[in-house]
Amino acid sequence: MKKWVRSISREPITYFLILGSVLYFLHAWLNPEDKTNSRVINVDRDSLVQFIQFRTQSFDDKASKKLDSLSPDGLANIINQYIREEALYRQAMEYGLSQNDYVIKRRMVQKMEFLAEGTTTPSTPFTNIELQAFYEEHLEDYKLPPTVTFTHVFFSEEHHGNVIDQLAQKTLEMLNKNRVRFDQAPNYGDRFPFRLNYVRRTQQEIASHFGEAMAQTVFKLLPHKKVWQGPISSEFGKHLVLLTRVEAARSPPLRDVRDQLVKELERLRELDSKQKTIDELIDGFEIKSSPEFQGRF
Repeated sequence: MKKWVRSISREPITYFLILGSVLYFLHAWLNPEDKTNSRVINVDRDSLVQFIQFRTQSFDDKASKKLDSLSPDGLANIINQYIREEALYRQAMEYGLSQNDYVIKRRMVQKMEFLAEGTTTPSTPFTNIELQAFYEEHLEDYKLPPTVTFTHVFFSEEHHGNVIDQLAQKTLEMLNKNRVRFDQAPNYGDRFPFRLNYVRRTQQEIASHFGEAMAQTVFKLLPHKKVWQGPISSEFGKHLVLLTRVEAARSPPLRDVRDQLVKELERLRELDSKQKTIDELIDGFEIKSSPEFQGRF
């Protein structure tokens, strides 16, 4: 027996457990109401509902309904998961594992930021004057890019090889001679992997289907409702284009972007309120800086 005691006493884990127990009972004595370090895990409705809410990331009454709908086995499983999580969490807190852990520190900061977000007080709606002033100040952010409207006849380089240029040129002459309309384009050429008609599309959208080189070329063309233009090369082959409309970049009327303006102003108002709350919190601390960083913030 004495040999066993001497053997145990030499193990570092023994001192760790003794020290942990001493710290635990000391903290429990000084903080009798601290539930985090309590050795009693209460399994009640509120605890289980909150557990389900955090597990499902759904903070509404659905968690309560889910709890009521569980089968006996499902309920037992939820309870066992809750007990396991609480026991591990409390033991980790008892051992001080949260100290100097940057991940936990950031999580707590995020919680404080979340609480600060809830400090925004209800305010009056924005006036038309406020919306107009904000819109004019940020006009470029709401500007609509140039767009084009066209249809095309496509010739696949894979299918036609070296004769593709000759075929495209010959077809161009025929289309213009016969005054082929916009809606008749499907009767000619090969099947294109994407769309046949492009209505009010931006250069970025055109480039995503045809490549940047062809997109730039199309946006330099002059529109004509009865004249086919080309051939224009793309990443897939040759194209004959009937460009019927070009719209320059423009600023939409305020009424068209009113909802966007209101949402953005509300977002900025909430950010401002949140920052003021955090600034007030910071003002409650005394900031001591080493000489190296004095006057740098």
